[in-house]
Amino acid sequence: MTTGATDQLAETLQNLKESAEVALNGESAEQFSDFERYVSEVDAFVREVQQSMWAADARATIKRLETGEPLADADLDVIRTFLVSDAEHYLKHENNVPDWRHELKRLMDDLVRRSNIIDRHTIGDLRGVLKDAVRLVPDLRNYFEERERVAKFERALQSLDTPSRATLARLMKEQLTSSRR
Repeated sequence: MTTGATDQLAETLQNLKESAEVALNGESAEQFSDFERYVSEVDAFVREVQQSMWAADARATIKRLETGEPLADADLDVIRTFLVSDAEHYLKHENNVPDWRHELKRLMDDLVRRSNIIDRHTIGDLRGVLKDAVRLVPDLRNYFEERERVAKFERALQSLDTPSRATLARLMKEQLTSSRR
């Protein structure tokens, strides 16, 4: 990776931080919508930078996958980087899962408690609590999906037969050529 690309990435991340501050200070849905789009764009940019940093190694690993050559630990690291490193690092850095679990339990207890008195004045409270749960559940689901994705990948690495090697090679080629992965 060139110094220019490194500088561009550092500048992009600084801009992201400044955009977060604007959204946090503005407290408007529109500002957070704009910020959400920007975070997705930066994520795509970082993914592309990561892929370019590993491209030469990836091509060599793809060749070994396709020819049936034995894979070294370095090859497995390249495959892991291309296919699940985002999930591995997300799982490593995500620290809200215990809070999310606790909040979900609290919300469910609150719903049950409120179910004793349901009328047209209290039904709105039920909807408000459910809206909070609707917001929370996808975070938990995403965490467990990423955890399962990494576990499935690790199991697949344990039994690399010819079809699975071909699949890995295809997936890595897609990663190298696609701007959307």
